[in-house]
Amino acid sequence: MTGSVILDGFDGTVARLTKTESNFGVQLDSLVDAVTFGLVASVMIYMWGFQNTNPPIGQVIGFIFLSAGVIRLARFNVLKEAKAQPSNVFVGLPIPIGALAIASVVLVFETPLEDQSHVTIFAFYVLLVSLLMVSSIRYRTMKKMNSKNNLLVLFLAAIIIAIAIKFPTYTIPTLTLLYMISPLLFYVYNKVRKYKAPTVPIESVPDKVGES
Repeated sequence: MTGSVILDGFDGTVARLTKTESNFGVQLDSLVDAVTFGLVASVMIYMWGFQNTNPPIGQVIGFIFLSAGVIRLARFNVLKEAKAQPSNVFVGLPIPIGALAIASVVLVFETPLEDQSHVTIFAFYVLLVSLLMVSSIRYRTMKKMNSKNNLLVLFLAAIIIAIAIKFPTYTIPTLTLLYMISPLLFYVYNKVRKYKAPTVPIESVPDKVGES
């Protein structure tokens, strides 16, 4: 699944560089994403979290996640075709990150859940991820970066990918969580920067009336 997320981040770039973008490709890409990240993650939710404790509830929770992911993909296609959102912004949590949010729990706890209290917490966690996917929260992308920083960003991305491959149990959950809460982090950062912005002293403003 992690490999699919990495490849999913490059397919659009390759299509643009080779000038092979098309509406058919966009729809096919969404169909593949629905299966790879939606269906596979929903099966993981059921098999790992609910099969041994409460299968009927697991089927419902898995279906909710799959439905939220498909709705998220459909909205993305509509907004992209209508050019109703900036290309450097995602509306709602992207479904690949939603799938990684589920896989991160599996990586951290490894063995399937047995305790009912843990299953309940996991169910609410899946519902939260599903809600983030269909929400109007804006997530930033790597598009329209400053060209001066492109090489640095690519270099850092290569390092992060290498670390994620070597230490997936720690890296993937950490990066996924940081991206999930990134809108809140950006909001706090902008508020702090605005608060610390220097203000122009009143004395420095020229007295137009006096001068005239």
